[in-house]
Parts: sequence; C-alpha cells; structure tokens
Amino acid sequence: MRRLRFCSHFLPLVSACILLSCQGTRSPGPPSNGPSSQLLYVIGNGTVSTYAVDNNALTFTSVGQPVNLIPTGSLVQFVPAPHDNFLYVLWADAQSQQHLSVYATDASGIPRTPAVQTLDAPSLYQFNIHPSARFAYMMQVSNSGTGYTSTVRLFSVNSADGKLHEDSTVQGSYGPYNVWPALLYGFSNAGTKIYLSRQDSQGLFYEQRALNTGSGSLGPDVVLYQPSGEPLSSDMLVIGTNVMVDKHRSSGGDGYLHILPLVPRPRHHLFSCTASMLPACATATNVQIGPLGKYLFLTDPPTQQVHVARMHLGAKKVVDTGDSIPMTAETPGFAFSPDGTLVYAVLASDSSLHVYSFNPVSGQLTDGSAPLPIASNYGFCPAFRP
Repeated sequence: MRRLRFCSHFLPLVSACILLSCQGTRSPGPPSNGPSSQLLYVIGNGTVSTYAVDNNALTFTSVGQPVNLIPTGSLVQFVPAPHDNFLYVLWADAQSQQHLSVYATDASGIPRTPAVQTLDAPSLYQFNIHPSARFAYMMQVSNSGTGYTSTVRLFSVNSADGKLHEDSTVQGSYGPYNVWPALLYGFSNAGTKIYLSRQDSQGLFYEQRALNTGSGSLGPDVVLYQPSGEPLSSDMLVIGTNVMVDKHRSSGGDGYLHILPLVPRPRHHLFSCTASMLPACATATNVQIGPLGKYLFLTDPPTQQVHVARMHLGAKKVVDTGDSIPMTAETPGFAFSPDGTLVYAVLASDSSLHVYSFNPVSGQLTDGSAPLPIASNYGFCPAFRP
C-alpha cells in the first residue's frame, strides 16, 4: 500500500513526523542495479540538497549544489514524482498564502529552477500523486467555525512537463466535522483504490473509494473499517498489501495488535498479537508495515528499538526476526525507499540519517557505516530514478 506521510512542522492539521511531508512508500519495484538509482533529498529552510545513495556501500554522495526553491515563506509539502523527473512543492509565502510549484529535475535528480508551473493553492493540503504519475489528488480543508470541511480535488499530470491541470469535477466533500478533518490516507498497491479517514459524531471511519485508472475519477465511499469500543486517541490503523493492522494501547500502557483481512467491514480479525505472543505488540507506540506486506516495524520505547517482526498469517502469529533499528529521533522517524530495498532512519543516539539495506523477502537489515549528519529542523525524502 502507498502510505501518505505528513509533517506538523509545516501542516498543523496532522501529526508530527521526521519526514518533510514526503509521500510515503510506493508499490515496491525491482531492486536497483546501480547506486545512481537511489536518491535522497534533504530539505530545510526552503533549500534542497540532493544525494545519490549507493545500494551496496550504503553511502551518501552529495550531487551538485543545494538549490533554494523557496526564497521566502515556508515549505508545506515536498513530493517527488514516481520516476523523480518532477518535484511537486507546496509552500506558503510570507503572507501565509499557499502555492504549488512544479520543478523539473536533471539527470542526477537535482531540481531545476525556475519552476515550470506555479499555481495558487488556497487551503489545499496533502498533495498525493498516483503510482501511474497521470493523476494527483489534494484535500482542500476549510474551517467555517462550525467544523472542518474537506474536499477532494483531482488534477491531471502532463507527462511531458509535469504541469498540472485541475479537473472541474469535485471528487467528494466531507464535513463539517468539529473534531478532525477528513484526510487522504493512501493508495492500494495496484492504484485502483484510494483510502481516506474521517471522524464524525458516529466515530472514526476508514473508507475506500474505487479509482478509475483511465480518468482518475473516484467512486462512492465504502466503509473499510471502524474501530469500536476503544478510545480513538489510542487506536491506529495501518493498511498493508493484504491485511490491516489495528493497534490499540490501553490507558495502562499495554496494548495489542488486531490483524485483519483487507476487506470492507471485516467480520472477524485473523488473529491478535498480545504481550504473550510478542512483547513489542503490547508496548509499541508506532506500527508500520514493510513494502511486501510481510513484516511489521514496531517502535518500542521499553527496548529502545524499532523491531522487525514477521507476520505468519497461516500460523496466526507474529515472530521477532532479531533485526532492528535503534530508537529514532522522532516517531516514526524512518522511511522506505520507493523500491522497498532501503530504510532511512534518523537515530536518537546521534541525530544522523542512517541508511539500511532491507531485504523485503527475508526481512534482513544491514546498517551502513557512514551516516549523514542532519539538522534537527531539516526533513528528508527518499526518491528513486529507474
């Protein structure tokens, strides 16, 4: 599943993360055959630095000079296109007016200035580009005083120059909700569904909508899952390739994971992972699913580790692989490369960006020996150039 990530440093409507509002993992593609395929952007104060990442040596090499994309104002979201030929940058000027700029990249992935297109983007958030790179979606959020109203906007993408053209048809409207706005949540691996979350007087809902891959238009809302009987603040749903994981923490600190089939309104969970099965299932503060849907990454404060655990659906159990990442500076604080073969993490121990090779089949992690120092107010965004 294509997870969408956002950062409260620039988007106060959603929760904090170390990533700079960078769109999350894509459906994993074939492993890279050369070091130039993997790219990393480090972003801060409107300036972008580009690094080539060597898959074998697990090293970072600076490419070109940093590029100042936003001379004044602040960055809201930074999203590379699936093939990294264009970058989409949502930013606010000194008067807090939002704009969306499109930048072409050169053969090394360095953004070219000036922007090929800049659009006014009032109240628009969450730029999410489809895996095909033919369409993009944004959520427009307004607050009328009675609650948040969220509207899904559709854009077509010109493959030649990356420019956006907005479709005149609104793809859906939600609210007003007085607790939390509706949010775009992710795409299915095949790109045929889009997931959303919303919260109204009836509680928290996760929904899916069919996506027409020819036109980009969205079908009707279908309730995917609704947590029940649990405090919403302690519940989190993570959607993988074939399962959903419902993480719950009780007021006492212990919790459990429900592993559910990825179908609308599942009648039963497949199994539950409690402390008796794996201690981190009860104490993890964050859960992520690996690129192929087999592994859980469990951020576990008691052990100061991000544990890698294998889901055995047939045997109905979760087993720790013994591989892990040290505790990250923020939660989650790590991200997969778009092809799923690398994991980037800013560690709490040294505030540096580490790169790990990750085998999405065996779950094995290998740490690189040359981390990249990164400032506390900077974000990072992985990219991949086939």
